[in-house]
Amino acid sequence: MTSWQDYFEGIKKRLNKREEGFTKIFNYLEQQQKSSKGSIIIETGTYREENNYEGDGCSTLLFDNFIDSYGGKLISIDIDPSACNLAKQNTKHATVVESDSVEYLCRLTGKVDLLYLDSFNIQNWMNDWEPASHHLKELFAAKNCIKNGTLIVVDDNIINKKRMGKGRIIYELMECIGIQPFIDDYQVGWIWQE
Repeated sequence: MTSWQDYFEGIKKRLNKREEGFTKIFNYLEQQQKSSKGSIIIETGTYREENNYEGDGCSTLLFDNFIDSYGGKLISIDIDPSACNLAKQNTKHATVVESDSVEYLCRLTGKVDLLYLDSFNIQNWMNDWEPASHHLKELFAAKNCIKNGTLIVVDDNIINKKRMGKGRIIYELMECIGIQPFIDDYQVGWIWQE
């Protein structure tokens, strides 16, 4: 059996623009292990293309392997039945839910350590309104799952003269309420403070 560290070291370079973000995510979750019995992770947008670490990041597989080593729970939500089937076939610990992410998140209770938002594919970086507003809806839908210390991460962001991507509106919200980014790269993330 491969340890989490060996697995992640072998995959890390393939993550390209997500390498730094995932490194920070997993370092944070490892630190949280000292005071809990495993991480609770909710992800929107599941594993959709085999072995595409370079393009998609394959977060579902990363989270599943992390849970395999450290314990915990992973819920991965996606509206696409074929992506859900692929995720189910390639994970050991994930509860894969075929659903609209906003509708499902509204019904969840219990507190999570990581809320990873990546469900709405961005097609046009110059017009990010639809994916960015969708992820803001997900954040508000998940309000009952967020606790002090929850790491909230949104994938697919760039700065090209201005901030663009799926996390743009959440970034503006966090800035307004004074929560500084913990991750500010292709992935953007914050540690929730109450």
